[in-house]
Amino acid sequence: MQFKFKENSDKARFKTKDERKFNERSPRFSEKNTEYRENRTENRRDSRKPRFNREENHRPEQIYPTEGRKASGEGNVQIWVKGGNSAVKEKKTGPLSPRAPEKIKKNRAEEMKVYGENACITLFQQRPESIVRLWATVEGAKKLGDLMSYLAEHKKAYHVIDRAEMERVTGTEHHGDMCLLVKKSASFVLDGYLQVPKKQDCLVLLDGVNNAQNVGGIVRTCAFYGVKGIITENVDTLNSSAAARVAEGGLEFVRALETKNKQIALVQLRQAGYQIVHLTRHKQATALTKVKLAEKVVFVLSEIPASEIVYEEDTTVQLSFNNPLNSGLNVAVNAGILLNQWYQTHTL
Repeated sequence: MQFKFKENSDKARFKTKDERKFNERSPRFSEKNTEYRENRTENRRDSRKPRFNREENHRPEQIYPTEGRKASGEGNVQIWVKGGNSAVKEKKTGPLSPRAPEKIKKNRAEEMKVYGENACITLFQQRPESIVRLWATVEGAKKLGDLMSYLAEHKKAYHVIDRAEMERVTGTEHHGDMCLLVKKSASFVLDGYLQVPKKQDCLVLLDGVNNAQNVGGIVRTCAFYGVKGIITENVDTLNSSAAARVAEGGLEFVRALETKNKQIALVQLRQAGYQIVHLTRHKQATALTKVKLAEKVVFVLSEIPASEIVYEEDTTVQLSFNNPLNSGLNVAVNAGILLNQWYQTHTL
């Protein structure tokens, strides 16, 4: 049964199927209203569009999972690299202004950068509390899971950067994909060190050795043979980033013994009962293998041994009588030969 009404009738009538598609609360819904609403919605969408091109200008952060693979234990950490491989503006740095804050000057004097894989990992194992900041490439960060977890736990900063930026941070391409900003290890005064009596001891005295590569090689050799102290007139020669890299972590086991003057140090060492050994190229000197080394000995190392200087109260030795060269061995090589002789005699 169907009910029919006139077209202009105000009485209710049943709606057809097509009419039910419209909103019942909008009896005057029309195509004109539909077009108006669509335009208004589109305008709202346009107003929410970003002002930059997402594909070109937006650089999302990238996440690189890493794992620690060192003997100290396993560790996992997520590395966030801002900007991905985006270009980084070069930072211009120079000497501090005389008006720079005292805190900045103090930090420059007390901190140093250490780069190189073995140097950084050894420092973390020996004195992690001295670390201030870390820079690492993605490749380097994969080897530093434990270190980065430690820094995150103690709320210390670390940055994952590309190799170009790493070269700017370290000033060299031989950075080993990682660099630490650390507090310098404390040095000792030679006079205070000698006041503690020792039955057996071996020290090295640097006489004008300033080349960072040579200093690093000597430090590494000293650590290898268990030498605990290096006497120097300038502590900064040991606290050098380049020397620390060559030392391969040796700076964590060898301490600087500061002296004002080499001659003063020699007098103090003689009074403390140390045998002082000098190197020479003089053919009349005694061979190292024929010299009996004392329990307490100091080896004096110089980049250019002076054959004309004779210390009558000390021991002077020659390493080779068949040397056809106009020069001797590298000072770091000399250190290895001398320390090995003492090590074989007194520790085995």
